[in-house]
Amino acid sequence: MCAQFQVDAIKFRKSLAIFALELSKVNWKSRILPHSQAPVILYKEDKYVLELYNFSLIPIWSKVRKPKFATHNTRIETVLEKPTWKRPFLKNHCLVPITEFIEPIYEGKFAGNMVKFEIENCVFVPAIYDNWTDKETGEVIFSFSILTSEPNKFVKRIGHDRSPIFIKQNIKTFDNWFDIENNNGDSFIELLSKQYEPKMNVIIDRPMKSGWEKRK
Repeated sequence: MCAQFQVDAIKFRKSLAIFALELSKVNWKSRILPHSQAPVILYKEDKYVLELYNFSLIPIWSKVRKPKFATHNTRIETVLEKPTWKRPFLKNHCLVPITEFIEPIYEGKFAGNMVKFEIENCVFVPAIYDNWTDKETGEVIFSFSILTSEPNKFVKRIGHDRSPIFIKQNIKTFDNWFDIENNNGDSFIELLSKQYEPKMNVIIDRPMKSGWEKRK
């Protein structure tokens, strides 16, 4: 699952032209981990906007800021079956820029390593978000979860079993993803099934901790 990713500022800046946006004064850590902030693209008041949201969705009904279960990814296969994901999938969409994502490998020539999948250009992957209110402080936190699917050919060949969903990188596809009024759950799933495979390279990021074989 995509638990760590990176957004290279130079590649990101170049890619924003498709949304008629420029990189504003937002800052994020080079490596984005669960519960840290990341840039997201939203559609508000008939225009695209750039904001920072927390990576790991906090369900609106959650009593705590960090749920006990992992919420950084959402499986497209079950997104309409579980209450944590269903309402945001039907109502709250965003796009997350990614230039690299890091995954553990358990078999093949890269087994025993965390590897970095480097994408040739910045891509925008579909995600869902929710807004959670801290009842003690009144603070409202917007947080997101990246949608994932079975891996594409390259990711599978390297040895990982999941991948962010890579939709076609054009404004028509992005507009459809944000068209909540004229789509339903089934039509969104159909849209996300029309994937493409971006050009990627892979490098070893770091060795996994000893005993990784036991966690296969």
